[in-house]
Amino acid sequence: MFQLLPGLLMSLSVYLWGVRLITLLSFSAWIGIVVAVDPQKAGTIGMILFFSSLFASMLGVLTLLLTSVYRRALGEVSALHHLGSAFRQAFLLALFSIGIVFFQKERILTWWDSALLFAAILLIEYSFRKIVSETKD
Repeated sequence: MFQLLPGLLMSLSVYLWGVRLITLLSFSAWIGIVVAVDPQKAGTIGMILFFSSLFASMLGVLTLLLTSVYRRALGEVSALHHLGSAFRQAFLLALFSIGIVFFQKERILTWWDSALLFAAILLIEYSFRKIVSETKD
């Protein structure tokens, strides 16, 4: 599972506090970029900083949200067991959200672009589940 030190299993609360801290830092960075960077003058570097900090913030928030759902639905021990799944699903949802924001920035967002992006994310999740189920057998 997750190891903090050799022989010491990291608890769910320690993991969640770490995620909260990183999420707070990335959200602060995103707010700083939104306030301080002019998108017209920033160019490519400014856009990369904006999207990467937004992605990190969304990843943290979604990880906390999904872990909370797992914790309430399955209990503490099962939630600890499903941390990898919660992180993977949060990663894919954050990727989908960033894709939608990027499409809107480029003025190419339509409903079918969103549907195709969502279908691609679902296929990736299905592939991961298939790989994990095959390795367990």
